[in-house]
This record gives sequence, C-alpha cells and structure tokens, in this order.
Amino acid sequence: MNIALIDDEAAILENVRKCVENEIVPQDEVNLSAYTRAEDFLQEMEQGYEFDILVSDIDMPDMGGLELGRRIHEEGGGPYLVFLTAYLEYAAESYIIEAYQYILKDDMEKRLPSILRQLIDRVKKEKKQFRMIGTPTSKVRVYYKDIIYIEKEKGAKYICYITAHGAYKERISLKKLSEELVSEEFILIERGHIINVSHIASMKDGMVQMDNGARIFVNRISLKKIKEQISLYRGNL
Repeated sequence: MNIALIDDEAAILENVRKCVENEIVPQDEVNLSAYTRAEDFLQEMEQGYEFDILVSDIDMPDMGGLELGRRIHEEGGGPYLVFLTAYLEYAAESYIIEAYQYILKDDMEKRLPSILRQLIDRVKKEKKQFRMIGTPTSKVRVYYKDIIYIEKEKGAKYICYITAHGAYKERISLKKLSEELVSEEFILIERGHIINVSHIASMKDGMVQMDNGARIFVNRISLKKIKEQISLYRGNL
C-alpha cells in the first residue's frame, strides 16, 4: 500500500515520518512518500499514482490540507485522510470533507500510531476484496471499495460496474452477482441497481445520490433497507 505524508515544515515532516515508520511492520508492505507541498502530491495523483492513506498538515501556504482534501473528495475514490493541525478550530471543517480523523500535533505521538494501525489493517482487508471482470483472456481486477454502483438496464445482457476509475461490463444477472459480492458494502435495490453504501453522498425524498453525482430513485422500503445496511456497514468498520 502507498502512504503519503505532507507538511511544509521539514522538521515536523521528519517527526511524522518517524512516527509512521515506528508503526509499520514488514508484513504491511508499505511504500512511504513525503512531500512539503500539497501541489506536488496532487500532481502525482493526477498523473495516476494511487495512494491509500494520506497524513497531511492542514495549515500550509498556497494550498492547505483542507483545500487538498476537497479536491480529493470531489474526484472520489481517493485515500483515507488523516489531518494534523495545531489549531482546534479546524476540526468541524475537516469532518465536512469526510476526513477519517483529525489530530492535534501535540497529541500526534499518542494518537497517530493507533489510528494508522486501524487504517493499515483496513486497507489490507480491502485489497483482498476484489472481482475479476472481463473475458477469459482479458480480465481487470476491480476492488470492492472502488465500485460506486452496479446497474443493469431492462432487457440488457450485461451489467455495468460504475467505479472511481471508469466503467466495466460483465455478463451476469444482478441477483447472482449480489450473492457473490460477500460484503456489507453492497445492497441490491429495485430498478436494476446494486449500490455501495460507502459511496452514498445523501438520501432524500426517495432518491439516493452517490458521491460521483449519480442519482438513483428508490421506494420507501428500499430506503429503509439502505439505512439499515449503512448502520451495519459502519458498525463493522
């Protein structure tokens, strides 16, 4: 897995690196990258380099951590975000962009190792959950966490996976696929959809909006099932 660290102060960045390195064991198979500018990290992401966990300072010149977090959140499918800050007032805003955790720098050595361990273990689990999609001679590995939703139009022979990295097709029924996707993330709803509850942005007036902007209309019974599935999924994290 790939973990990135960002802080504009070299001395603090080195302290963060040591804190992270002390928690990593060889079995984690971690690649660690450090940056002093959020722009450099963002450029790497835009060039296709994928990160699993990002530990970033919030208060930085040019582009701060919260602005970086917003850009990552808008793209979807980005790394887990852990923010470091010296200022308590950033807490509320960090939650708006769905940061996994925010840590005061004074508490870093106490809190960061356990949070990092939780995330490393989660990423390791996620990397074992995937589906091979395609023909017998050409298959693509699609991770469950990247699947936003799956749809099948009426009368169509193929279902379509809508993911954070593009769309993929497979010839299988939605019912059979829902039985094979062994994960609390997914729920089969009416109108030919399986949705990933971890990618739900909002639910209102019989409509579920996914974090890529797609809107899926559901009935009242399905909406109740979705809410129960979200509670189950979050309870098992």
